[in-house]
Amino acid sequence: MSETLLDRLEAALTLAVGFNENAEVAPVALLWSDRERQFEHAIEPLSERFPLVRHGGYSPSDNTGPAYWLRCAIAGTIEVDLPEGIPVVYLPGVAREDLRAIESCPRELAPIAELQYRGRFFSHPNGRDWSVRGLLANRDVGLSLDIAEDHATAASLVAALGELLDRPMSRLESQRIDATFLQGLLNPDPVEAILQWLDDPQRFQARSSDATWDAFADQCTREFDLDPAADGPLTAGRKLGERKGGWQQVWARYARNPEAYPGVEERLRAGKPQDVLFAGAPDAWPQDNDDLEAKLRTALARFGEYTASEARDRIAALVRDHEPRRGWVWARLGRAPLAFALEHLEQLASLTAGSPAPSLGALVDGYAEHGWQADAAFLQSLSEVREPADRDAVQQAALALYRPWLEAQATAFQGALGPNASDYRPGPPVEPAPGTVTMFVDGLRLDVAHRLQARLGSFNHHLDVSLAALPTVTDTAKPALAPLPDDALVAGEEFAAARATSSRAKADVGVLRSLMQDRGVQILKGAEVGDPSGSAWTEAGGIDKRGHEFGAALVDELDNELASIARRITMLLEAGWQTVEVVTDHGWLLVPGGMAKVDLPVATVVKRKGRCARLKDGASVEVLTVPWHWDPNVDIALSPGITCFETGKEYEHGGVSLQECVVPRLKVSSSTGKAATRGAAITKVKWLGLVCRIEVEHVAPGMTVDLRAKPGEPTTSVADDAKETTASGRVSLFVADEDLEGERAYLVVVGSDGSILAQREVTIGQNR
Repeated sequence: MSETLLDRLEAALTLAVGFNENAEVAPVALLWSDRERQFEHAIEPLSERFPLVRHGGYSPSDNTGPAYWLRCAIAGTIEVDLPEGIPVVYLPGVAREDLRAIESCPRELAPIAELQYRGRFFSHPNGRDWSVRGLLANRDVGLSLDIAEDHATAASLVAALGELLDRPMSRLESQRIDATFLQGLLNPDPVEAILQWLDDPQRFQARSSDATWDAFADQCTREFDLDPAADGPLTAGRKLGERKGGWQQVWARYARNPEAYPGVEERLRAGKPQDVLFAGAPDAWPQDNDDLEAKLRTALARFGEYTASEARDRIAALVRDHEPRRGWVWARLGRAPLAFALEHLEQLASLTAGSPAPSLGALVDGYAEHGWQADAAFLQSLSEVREPADRDAVQQAALALYRPWLEAQATAFQGALGPNASDYRPGPPVEPAPGTVTMFVDGLRLDVAHRLQARLGSFNHHLDVSLAALPTVTDTAKPALAPLPDDALVAGEEFAAARATSSRAKADVGVLRSLMQDRGVQILKGAEVGDPSGSAWTEAGGIDKRGHEFGAALVDELDNELASIARRITMLLEAGWQTVEVVTDHGWLLVPGGMAKVDLPVATVVKRKGRCARLKDGASVEVLTVPWHWDPNVDIALSPGITCFETGKEYEHGGVSLQECVVPRLKVSSSTGKAATRGAAITKVKWLGLVCRIEVEHVAPGMTVDLRAKPGEPTTSVADDAKETTASGRVSLFVADEDLEGERAYLVVVGSDGSILAQREVTIGQNR
């Protein structure tokens, strides 16, 4: 092993106690006086190599005690646990001259004063106490190191002695040892140190030793033109925002992980110069971002005054003004929700710009291919904001774009349907199959099904669509899906199917389950997993219930609902089921603020819901009617466009619109990978400039998340560093190369064996 400075210091002490056995009597002790206490950091490691005792308060376990105790320990009249050899007596705070004249020796040192005649001093050849610099630089009996002679180096040398002890002498001997080198040992990361100080100045100084603080202060002066004690944290906050010289590096570190330094924002707020109109970069000061958010809030709140075309133009202008803020540090700290909502409003503006297709089939195909993305962008724009004022502003802007498109699509769909609905063919009922469990999710709209699909990770999954039975209410459409014999149900009262027996019992949950069991289908409740060799039916989620309960606030509930559904799918597949087929009865319309009400004569109605009504035989109404799924002779009245037969409905279904009628059928099956990797999923991706925040599920802590140009090739990683997953399931990746923004890449979750557990294609820097 390389010789260290501690080894060389041991050698110097060994040399100092050496004597000629043929001509000299062995010294009883080596007295090491150190008035300035410069060597205290070296005493503990040296005590493991020497019989070393220390003058101080009585503490035998530390081989420390007053003069009388030291005298007895050296004489061997008390038992002291020391290695063999001549003892070294370390005297912190004591100068050699304090012991020379016994008659004037301080009283507390008198018992050991006579040891100077029977022992030796470890001191400079000129008779003075060794200083750290003197011992390390002396070329006759010292360590012969090249040490700068300035005061800053001398002070730093004492502070850094503990850090130097383990350094190889070969490196130290080739090194010019000065204050910069030594302070680098004490504070090896000055950028991190100054951020920690800015984060909590009082706590940082309290936990720093005097030597560490002095080194930190000197580094700040030399590298950042700042005296932390004299200038204070507010001056530092100003310098950080202005980012001149070394402060640019400090800002870059802060911007990569601002959550780690929550107190820095306060320093920046307080440090913003009031005497300069434009100071620092545009993103420097948090209050400037706050002002821009307020301006954006005001602008969005006015969108109720605009036509859809005007709204698109205004969105484009706002995007130009506010898009850069998505990459600001304040966005990463959650201070720019409106800027991110604007991103989804921009998508909504693009997706709602076209005209409706001319036919029923084209409308359905267009919605299944891309139309659902408008619904998704609408929901996402609302979910980006939580504060009431922000939500109201975004809602105004979103509805200015979404409501006209929704109305036009619904009107076109109803016009293409016609009164006989002859071209409208609902999807077939579920066919039970061995190894397949059907999962019914009430109200799983198509855009929400795509969100669910994104949570299913490495499972195999395929999303298809069909049409819901009319009217699109659960009592009608759910029985039409159930795996029952063709003649099991007939038309019942109101909107409900009924059991095809003399009882004509309503086909509620109990009746449907009984009929399915008669056909050999297992009914799985709660966390039951059943027998995977058979077929089964289960129900999950509460999307429709939450929609009726919360209205527009459903957007805040969807992620929890989807997480619950995804967990249930995973549970079933891991229990051995080959396939989970997810089906639903209907979608829904969501119009914050409520749908416009239209009247329907009470005398014509048997039963009315928000978007549909069962008419009496022979009744004539002015709205569109369609045959009832369970009895074509029964007419169902439909509210036109996106209107409602009831007042104040924000969430409703039962009518005819693409959102209500085009329903998903999602098949999920186990992957061929190892069982331990099944279900790993990337559930959420959000770009904050070139920082990507990822949420994962069903992934053990310690697996790796990376961003690659090619998912299977680790060498194509474009992330600054791949990150291990944590118990929280949240990871952030940083792309250092700004030129990669807009490029396609793949987020991957990588197992310990290098296998890809989950992946998702992304566009760097864009939330698409």
